[in-house]
Amino acid sequence: MRASIIIVGLNGIGYLEDCLSSLIPEINDDEIILVDNASSDGGPDFVGTHYPNVRLLRNAENKGFAAACNQGAQIANGEILVFLNQDTQVLAGWLTALLASLHQSPMVGLTTSKLLLMSEPDQIHLCGQDIHFTGFSSGRGFQTPATSFCEPAAVAAVSGAAFAIRKDLWERLGGFDEAFFMYYEETDLSWRAMLAGYHCLYVPASIALHDYHLGKPRWHALYYSKRNRYLLLFKNWRLFTLVLISPALLLAELIDWLHCILIGRLAIQAKWQAWTWVISNYRSILYSRRKVQAARIHGDRRLLQVCTSSINPREFSGGLVGRLGAGLSNALFELNYWFANILLGRLARED
Repeated sequence: MRASIIIVGLNGIGYLEDCLSSLIPEINDDEIILVDNASSDGGPDFVGTHYPNVRLLRNAENKGFAAACNQGAQIANGEILVFLNQDTQVLAGWLTALLASLHQSPMVGLTTSKLLLMSEPDQIHLCGQDIHFTGFSSGRGFQTPATSFCEPAAVAAVSGAAFAIRKDLWERLGGFDEAFFMYYEETDLSWRAMLAGYHCLYVPASIALHDYHLGKPRWHALYYSKRNRYLLLFKNWRLFTLVLISPALLLAELIDWLHCILIGRLAIQAKWQAWTWVISNYRSILYSRRKVQAARIHGDRRLLQVCTSSINPREFSGGLVGRLGAGLSNALFELNYWFANILLGRLARED
């Protein structure tokens, strides 16, 4: 079997028909697996009735996106695992392009699609992710014309909404870290793959629509994204690198707290609870960190060089004061990035 396409469902009955109908023409010797996280909208029954060839796994509770993906991968028969969000629709050639690029080199570990905004398909949602070296993530190419970003490129992380990975590499890496629950799990997987010697490749010929909307952030999105950013950093950077980039980490923390204050009480509460979780779970974080550090074959400079050195200005607000703050912050970030890159490069040559 060529590929197993794994979809995590959660109250997505409004999406599943369009998503699965767009997938059917794409599959050949492939399978579709739907792992449902205790939906209450009848979605699993709908799929079981109208798409009997879809393998359906029902959870009695919401186990989280990361754990549900791991469940799907465990029962998958394909040589390639493909992960796709329920709120997507794929375009013709999506799967073929994603898989072909994965086979172009043994060092290509993960491939990811071009995602267009479903409500505005002439604009890009993302083409892989840009990851700042302090862990902030942003959609690569967000709201640029759909005709841009036409060349394949190595990216700092794939998008969890649509990506592929060889099953043997997935198993070698241990799949998603279920501690992430949701958000940043694909970034963590991408970083671990790069530390193991692989690349993450953006594939512009693999195109899907994604129903993404900017809006007021919800508590669980704020909490998990802030909490998991810490988890990503503490697991993957070496201790020496964390010390080396500590000025940037402190600045990033200040910016994030200011951003939370601008959003209001909900964000401040999420930020505080994220820190509380990290402190309460430091033993499990150290255990995960030891596994990552033991498995790596490359130093941190390889990872640093795929990260961005400045934060997207969209992260800042406040008119002229905000723009000045963004410029000053990015100047300091870039200085720390340059210093870390030079020093890690010298250490790598000495090794």
